[in-house]
Amino acid sequence: MEFKKYSYPKTIIMRVFSSFLRKIRAEHNLSQEGLRALLNERSHSFDSLDTISISRWERGINTPSLTKQSEIAEVFGDDLFNIYSSDLDFVKESLYAIQLSGNGKNDKAAHPYYKNDQYHTKSMLPDHVDFASMLKLCLMYEGNPRLLPIHQEITSTALLKPLNLVSAFCNSSQLVGHCLFCKVNTKALFEFMNCTIGIMELLNVAKQERANVLVVLSSFGVSPAIDNHMMSVYLNQLATDKAIEYLSFSTCDSKLKQKLMQMKIPMFKVKPIEHQSKIIQNYSFIMSRSEVMANRNMLMLSVIATRELQSTNVGI
Repeated sequence: MEFKKYSYPKTIIMRVFSSFLRKIRAEHNLSQEGLRALLNERSHSFDSLDTISISRWERGINTPSLTKQSEIAEVFGDDLFNIYSSDLDFVKESLYAIQLSGNGKNDKAAHPYYKNDQYHTKSMLPDHVDFASMLKLCLMYEGNPRLLPIHQEITSTALLKPLNLVSAFCNSSQLVGHCLFCKVNTKALFEFMNCTIGIMELLNVAKQERANVLVVLSSFGVSPAIDNHMMSVYLNQLATDKAIEYLSFSTCDSKLKQKLMQMKIPMFKVKPIEHQSKIIQNYSFIMSRSEVMANRNMLMLSVIATRELQSTNVGI
């Protein structure tokens, strides 16, 4: 799995955010001084803000960081996903970035059966006829001992109901990517991260209580383009589900860990697990919704709905 920093014209970011600023000032009948005072009151991040900076933002001369943009959006009950997903140029650039990541000479997967062929994705819930077989393959790839109890309950659709599995296929049936995730609450998530409860207890809580965390248990693609596609699936779900306040990863996949670190996502915990006389590292990450949206790479992936990716990147 290879990660590449995406690039896009800075003018798009400046234009989108300048339009947003002008819009909210008009809607709330605020002068530039009024906006400055409001932001200064709400956050210390804007202690040194002046009207000259606001004027430059609105004219598209420069723009604040995505972190500050996220703070400004939240002050007005909005978020960066809403702002940027509604801009067609930004969405097109995001789609292009994913396509570009698979076009380099070194980007072809080292797999005998995949040479950047066309592929398609399939979303499966536990009652899907192929769910059990695809889940087994997903668990074999992930190699996380903490997920092994799922094997024992793989035929119980009721117990596994909170799981979401999306698989990518080429040549009709060859698996070339997947992502496995569920939605839980923060209390259960931290208990799971600290090994106080296991995966089946986590899924049981997910069925019964309000969820505010999307936790990714496995995410993989044989090429950078498919890998990014899989990541865009759950990021788009997080972005469109306003009840989700946090994104978390719990994985033993060192390649996924490396990609997350390259995306500047801080690691929360490393938990060594003994399994079959070996020590396996379980990596945990967690970030707030606003932190996800303020991460340039995740923001770009989140604005791409799965149907747009399929119609643009793959011939289905």
